[in-house]
Amino acid sequence: MDLVSALVGGTIFLNYFTELESDLTLALKIIVLLTIISFIMQHVGKGPLAIILILGISWFVIFDYFLFFGGMYVLYVLLSFGVTGILIDFFFVNPGGGGGGEAPQDISHGVDFAQRQATFQKARQNQAQRIRGR
Repeated sequence: MDLVSALVGGTIFLNYFTELESDLTLALKIIVLLTIISFIMQHVGKGPLAIILILGISWFVIFDYFLFFGGMYVLYVLLSFGVTGILIDFFFVNPGGGGGGEAPQDISHGVDFAQRQATFQKARQNQAQRIRGR
């Protein structure tokens, strides 16, 4: 009896995730379709050529090669949302992992910026006075 209940429970669990995957795939296909429509309408317009392009590209991307283009679209969205900034910070800005020690001296703070602006303003005023004095 326990084996049967485990198999039924496993089947329900597997069925739940299979249906969840198909629902997420449908939602992703709708988002990709809206992206295609938006892109073509912005670049081509709303004429008959745009409708033909939308139908052709949508059929190709959504039905024929969605396994490839769906993954590429998800990767594109992740990259555009800033995942690359996190990866660059992690691998290049601080490649050793934990920092420790002092902060580098070239990091600027608000006080440094205000002092530099005051210095530039003073130099501009001095130059303007020299030009007027001539």
